[in-house]
Amino acid sequence: MGELDRLANQHILESLSQLRHIDELMAKAKVARDKQQLAAQATSALPRLEQEHGRAAQELKALGSLPKPATADTVARSEGVKGVLQKIGLELEKVLTAVGDKSGL
Repeated sequence: MGELDRLANQHILESLSQLRHIDELMAKAKVARDKQQLAAQATSALPRLEQEHGRAAQELKALGSLPKPATADTVARSEGVKGVLQKIGLELEKVLTAVGDKSGL
């Protein structure tokens, strides 16, 4: 496996793990929203985060089906998806931390 293949594969695996984590956070945020525990700003951010999540998941799926060997473009795209997912995860964690602070969790 070449270096570009290794990097792209590493980014994809990390992104898949982050995607699963985001799915869990998103489920918790939706429960908090349904219980009206989210601030209005957080509630309005959820649809945007869901859209970004969906786009990142589609891009990740497309990256997984690209032919080998990986190119520098593949590595850059996989790194970009990883960054987007990290950003979404951080935003969701902030939302849920605020809920925990309010409810004393």
